[in-house]
Amino acid sequence: MTPFVKVERSVATCMEHRLALMQQSSEFFCRFFGGRIPSEPEKALWIEQAVQRMTSIQMYENDTYIVEVRFHPPFVQLDVRRRDHGDCKNWRELQQIKNEIVGPEHEAVELFPAESRLVDTANQYHLWVHVSPDYRFPFGFAERCVLSRPVVYERYVMANNVASPAEHHPVPQVA
Repeated sequence: MTPFVKVERSVATCMEHRLALMQQSSEFFCRFFGGRIPSEPEKALWIEQAVQRMTSIQMYENDTYIVEVRFHPPFVQLDVRRRDHGDCKNWRELQQIKNEIVGPEHEAVELFPAESRLVDTANQYHLWVHVSPDYRFPFGFAERCVLSRPVVYERYVMANNVASPAEHHPVPQVA
């Protein structure tokens, strides 16, 4: 993964966002206006405000990821997506993204929300990072423990309240 660089927004990008929103049907805007179809001036004002919000977002990119940064004090929200639109499943890469963009001593969480608050529109992942490097969440591990290779545990099966190695599931041994 290459280092992240900050992306400067161009006037052309703003125009593209504005045009994309203007091409939406009137029904698209109902969710933002309490279920009603907005008037043309209301729609135009909403679009302009949305474009301003979008262009105020900081963006960073590298060869693999695009990250949008939004400020919601006391948190910074990192919206992470892959350039190839694939899944972001590598925890170490997400940790590196957080470290590079916000800082190595800032703590972050990924929220698995209640279904009523679920937002799932793309392979996009949201990390919520506290703005203070001194803040610690009231959960998690107290001390650092990092190994160069993962530990492999032998599997055990309980039979008659006695633990014995699982013979049907061989586990590769670490050399």
